[in-house]
Amino acid sequence: MSRFPFPIPNGWFAVAESSQVSREQVVPVHYLDRDLVVFRTSSGKANVLDAYCAHMGAHLGIGPGSPGDREPGPGTVIGECVRCPFHGWLYNGTGACVEIPYTTSRIPGKARVQAWEVREQNGLIFVWHHLEGQPPAWEIPALEEFDSPDWDGPIVTERTISTCLQEMQENDHDFVHFKYVHGTDDIRTATITYDETRRIKTTTEYLEAGRDFAKGATVISTETGFSREAHQLGFVVLRVPNLLSFVAASTPIDQETVHQRWVFAFPNSIGKEAGKKLLDAFTYQGIYEDIPIWENKRYVDSPVFVKGDGPIAEFRKWASQFYSL
Repeated sequence: MSRFPFPIPNGWFAVAESSQVSREQVVPVHYLDRDLVVFRTSSGKANVLDAYCAHMGAHLGIGPGSPGDREPGPGTVIGECVRCPFHGWLYNGTGACVEIPYTTSRIPGKARVQAWEVREQNGLIFVWHHLEGQPPAWEIPALEEFDSPDWDGPIVTERTISTCLQEMQENDHDFVHFKYVHGTDDIRTATITYDETRRIKTTTEYLEAGRDFAKGATVISTETGFSREAHQLGFVVLRVPNLLSFVAASTPIDQETVHQRWVFAFPNSIGKEAGKKLLDAFTYQGIYEDIPIWENKRYVDSPVFVKGDGPIAEFRKWASQFYSL
């Protein structure tokens, strides 16, 4: 029995780091419960296709082995296309086969594979996923901090977690858990606001001057806010002004496993040592306190809520818009 009743939600999901896919390189990946290939053309454009050739089902990202060696070779990019290693068929970024090198006959209309809508920003390559095949209904933001000479980043950290996106993101509204899982002195509170579409949800926590922040990695010098701007399940922008910004980009591998990437930037003015302490506090302390809970719980559709539990039901109503049920 599945621990979670949800399908994979709709939205933009990261399938590779930009730095992992060089020009004329093919990277096989498995996300969204299917095999994919990410390839970068000679001109530098990132594309994502379903992995299996329409001809006879060879994997477009797995090349032949070497004589006497069963280890697979790399996939091959020719110009703006990826080449099937089995019979040399060439597929462009739209998924269409544009050349079959050994025949003079017309290329069949069915000689194509699914292509995915791609965005490359924030140091990551994203694809649009929709269970009903609908086109992108929104865009995700690019953080200006990643392109600023005054900020250090993007810096990527990652981990694989046995859970689903809704369970992970529900933490943002579960204010009580911060005391019992993360050891805060008191139960936190926050203000929740929405944009006019009700899709973008921002949770802002007040940070008073003199407060220890991020496991004591720093002390807040001037009162400010810690904002967590959720654009969908699996994509959140988190900011503490003049201290830290990061994108939390989480992608379902399947319905019960998530690959989480956090992409950080911090201002040069705080120095590399202080910046590293902040990153470590989030990635090697905070999140790893949550993971054992997530990996050993199941979703409860009708919890026994009591006064003080926080706006979890409100979160669940918001999250429901991202599913095709």
